[in-house]
This record gives sequence, C-alpha cells and structure tokens, in this order.
Amino acid sequence: MLAEQFKYRRAPSVPRRITEIAPEKDIRVRILGRVIDKSDGMLIVDDGSSSAEIIVDSSDVARTGDVVRVFTRVLPLESGYELRGEVVQVMNDLDLNVLRKIELMSNLGIRVGE
Repeated sequence: MLAEQFKYRRAPSVPRRITEIAPEKDIRVRILGRVIDKSDGMLIVDDGSSSAEIIVDSSDVARTGDVVRVFTRVLPLESGYELRGEVVQVMNDLDLNVLRKIELMSNLGIRVGE
C-alpha cells in the first residue's frame, strides 16, 4: 500500500552550473546565483559560469542583486533548452565565495569540517 503512494514521485533537482546543464538528460536542476535582471514572469540569473533566463510565475519573489537558489524544470527545445522555475529561494545571507571554496575543496577530495 505504501509503495503505491510513492508511485508518481518526481525527479529530484540536482545542483548544476548553468554551463553544465544537459537538456537531453537533465529533468530538474537547481541553480544558485545572483539575479542580474528581471521582467514580468522572468528572472535572469548569473551563477559565475554563465547566465540564464528562467521563466517564473511571479518575478516579485526576488529583486535584482539578490542571491537566489532556483529549482527549475529543464525543457529541451530544437536548439537549446528552456528553464521553468518551480521554486525560488532568496539566499542573501549565503556567502558565495565561501561556498565556492567549499565546493572546490570537495572536488579535490579534501574533507570539509573534519
């Protein structure tokens, strides 16, 4: 009975840099970056590797200059892809420089916090 409840579980959002998004295999991704521009129903987010337009229900959740984490759905197109934002979290208190150093250390196999 319990297995039937989880039959239609959605795919998890995996962390990706914008330049790493592969529309042929990515279904949902999460992007961490800074809002560099916005308009009605759209945010432009820069994660340091590139920038991307993300279609959102309401662009009022974030302001230009805010640090955000956006959970998106990747929709493949004939040329490229489209990102549809499902959740936008404002994370202005997050220090991006410290986060990048932690990611670099982790990629080099250095254990953080031990």
